[in-house]
Amino acid sequence: MLRELQSTLGRELSGEAARALVARISQWHRIQASPMYREAAHWLHTTLLDGGLEAELESFPTREGLLAWGEPLFQEWSCAEGWLDLLLPNGSALRLADYRAVPLSLMPRSASVDGEFELVVVHGGERPEDYAGLDVRGKIVLTRSMPMSVHRLAIERHGAVGLIFDGMRTVPELCPPGDLPDAIQYASWWWWGGETRAFGFALSPRAGAELRRRYERAHADGRTLRLRARVRSSFRDGAIETVSARIPGESAEEVLLLAHLCHPAPFANDNASGAAAAMEVARALSCLVAEGRLPRPRRTIRVLWGPEMTGTYLYLSRHEQRIPRTVAALNLDMVGADQARTGSVNVAVHTTHALPSFVGDLLEAARDTLHGEAYSFRGRSEPPLYRLASGPFSNGSDHYILGDPSVGIPAPMLIEWPDRFYHTTADTLEMVSPATLQRNMTIAATYLWIVANGGPREAAWLAGELNSRFVVRLARELQSAVTDALGGARPHGAPWEERVAFRVERHGAALASLRRLDPEFDPEPHRRAATTQAELLWAQARDLLGPWHPAERPALAPEEAALVPRRRYRGPLSLQPHLNRLPLDEREALLAAFAPARELDTISADVALFWADGTRTLGAILDLVELETDVRAPEALLAHFRLLARLGLIDLA
Repeated sequence: MLRELQSTLGRELSGEAARALVARISQWHRIQASPMYREAAHWLHTTLLDGGLEAELESFPTREGLLAWGEPLFQEWSCAEGWLDLLLPNGSALRLADYRAVPLSLMPRSASVDGEFELVVVHGGERPEDYAGLDVRGKIVLTRSMPMSVHRLAIERHGAVGLIFDGMRTVPELCPPGDLPDAIQYASWWWWGGETRAFGFALSPRAGAELRRRYERAHADGRTLRLRARVRSSFRDGAIETVSARIPGESAEEVLLLAHLCHPAPFANDNASGAAAAMEVARALSCLVAEGRLPRPRRTIRVLWGPEMTGTYLYLSRHEQRIPRTVAALNLDMVGADQARTGSVNVAVHTTHALPSFVGDLLEAARDTLHGEAYSFRGRSEPPLYRLASGPFSNGSDHYILGDPSVGIPAPMLIEWPDRFYHTTADTLEMVSPATLQRNMTIAATYLWIVANGGPREAAWLAGELNSRFVVRLARELQSAVTDALGGARPHGAPWEERVAFRVERHGAALASLRRLDPEFDPEPHRRAATTQAELLWAQARDLLGPWHPAERPALAPEEAALVPRRRYRGPLSLQPHLNRLPLDEREALLAAFAPARELDTISADVALFWADGTRTLGAILDLVELETDVRAPEALLAHFRLLARLGLIDLA
């Protein structure tokens, strides 16, 4: 079923052509709601039309105060000039940053400025005590902390006029401290309304270290260090564009491929690679259908490009009528990385258990036939010739909006992750591999085509795939727990009997989702077979794992556990934009009142909202979040939902 299809697709798809598209897209400084993003969108639209595709460019108004479902929008930003000079004692100047030469050396959405300012180094900047003994009012702050995390204190509370950021993310196994001394880490301002706008510049760690040395020497001599900053930028009520292409099918049902088009120059893997791959997949499928090498699909194939998150909210909120007939989607994010250079792994990210579906296992199956061909001393073999993995639900890209049960479009993600050069100016075309693009485009096109043409044969085949992969995952999970228990590890999480029952029930729901491909499909025989296998696996581990769980599980008080959250908006909720629109004193009061909410990580917070269907209590949601994420934090969960209610995003009663 897969090999013949992938052979046909592989002959038409071109990794080299896709890499050439990456080169073109990565030249634009694709900041959301900006002229250069708009240029990229118009070019993409024209390129699709020139390639014979049915394509549409849509424009959405954006300004402060507007919402796309529950997502706050923002003004359009444009910039003509931005530079930063260090004024030297001899009267000359040393240029530290220049927007024309390195666009990311100016923090996106920087406000206009023209003047001289004193420099102050702040260690951290996220806590009040970091400013003890420092006067930053009217000055520029140098910090290694992400700008939005220090904005409230440095800019709004203590009156600094701007920031210089010289931090760099580190991942010990991949990019340890000092690994990228001359790259610049992506750092951006975001303004949703009500904040004090500021300007900011970003330096490489090496340039930042030199500026810090000069600062220390100047203070030792009783001098100050002064800078000259000039930014010519503007904000206005503007527009955000999305581009879509369509390969018509025989029915009104659809399958959706999406890849975000935004991100700063010179970012190539993130996400010029995803946008370019989606272009090449759309072209190839359209060509194969037009030439009769593939039949007209049963379901329409739609491909969508827009700014990450924002574009998906805008597009879905305008086209809500398409949501019920969209069977599934796939998100392409960072799909071009050269694994040898970037250290990346090909990851298939599954959907949340709150929206169980066949799609994650289909994505894995489409990938499993592309391991490559190798030869051992005993002859031909088929080991994976690249690094690959599968992961549970995660947020951070467009798939998590689609896969929110309030939207209900199951959408896995294909991504090369982690990436040594992620969100730095070192994410250049040289880090993008035509072979990686070719492989991931073939996987994506296979996935799309099977969903677009899925019927009884595909549903029956996928039921077998789902069952076999479910049994393997459960066996590995139980054996890993047995190993930990025998090794004396401390138990954590829900009792294993509950975990197994949860996974069996969710797997049954995933099997039932195959009715989207074949309305006559009967999941029951497959569910019974999987349940029998799960019972056998659990029987082998029950004696050891049955009693192996924490003696006590923290819980909500009965009156708190009985509360039922009801969502006011479709789609996930971004908490920070809603907080930042409040006056500073009110924002700080809310943060202090709901401080425990910060202990809930973002994935667990999103999963908790996904399980809130308007009937489940907080007590039930607490248990489900633990079963899905292993996180059980009743106080933080309660504080999080109360904060959402205070912000008017949900009802809680």
